[in-house]
Amino acid sequence: MKFPDFSYARPTTIPEAIEILSGNDDARPLAGGQSLLPMMALRMASPGLLVDLGLIEELAVIAEDGTTLRIGAMVTHDTIARSEAVARRAPLLREALHHVAHQAVRNRGTIGGSLANADGSAEMPVVAVALDAVMTLQGPDGVRRVRADEFFQGHYTTAIGEGELLTCIDFPDSAKSWVFEEVARRPGDFALAMVAAGLQIVNGRCLNSSLVIGGVSDRPIRSEAAAAVLDGRTLDRAVATEAAQIALDGVRVRSDIHADARFRTELAKNLVVRALLRAGGAND
Repeated sequence: MKFPDFSYARPTTIPEAIEILSGNDDARPLAGGQSLLPMMALRMASPGLLVDLGLIEELAVIAEDGTTLRIGAMVTHDTIARSEAVARRAPLLREALHHVAHQAVRNRGTIGGSLANADGSAEMPVVAVALDAVMTLQGPDGVRRVRADEFFQGHYTTAIGEGELLTCIDFPDSAKSWVFEEVARRPGDFALAMVAAGLQIVNGRCLNSSLVIGGVSDRPIRSEAAAAVLDGRTLDRAVATEAAQIALDGVRVRSDIHADARFRTELAKNLVVRALLRAGGAND
């Protein structure tokens, strides 16, 4: 299909981009274009103005401080996968990125674009929630910082306000051992279900457990109930299975042409068990 008509702007600074976005109700920021451009080609999106962020250098930086890894919104998936800083500070990101589409997409796609797109079957939102990431949003009214748990509000829906731009993502250091598991129909397809599991083992028992499930709903699901089952207990298959059985309690699991809710639920439970056993180094 042909693209709908649109205008094009290419700012070189964040303030310039915000000025353009806030002054045009029909404007959309363009990051790597791996989601927005196909949607435009299919006439699922038709912004009147594309604001290309590719020349804003400060959006494409990875930086470290004592307790936090900061990744600019325009850093590509491939750059993140090859980053030594990410390998040291947030290895879960690298593990999850192996499941993101294909290399050609990872070369162009950006972390900010994936998070702002907020597809319920995408990997980066799950990782952001699991690692307690904080999004920095800049707009005409100043700067806001939004926790990942509050950032994702539904399928293709986020806390980004009118005229605002996602500029960077902060990942605090984590002492947990993290694991990512996913099942898709084919390599590179969107996930039918995925799980990020993190925990510490202290004196043989689970501590500070975290479990986030994606691909089953319109946003990542943090299962506090499952984490509570784990904490203070010795991890084995029986305990992991007990946590898995309640991990999606109260969640309306979605059905679509790829899998129905029942299949997704059982798949997610199996992934929870697998991820927890890997994260805890359990043999059973």
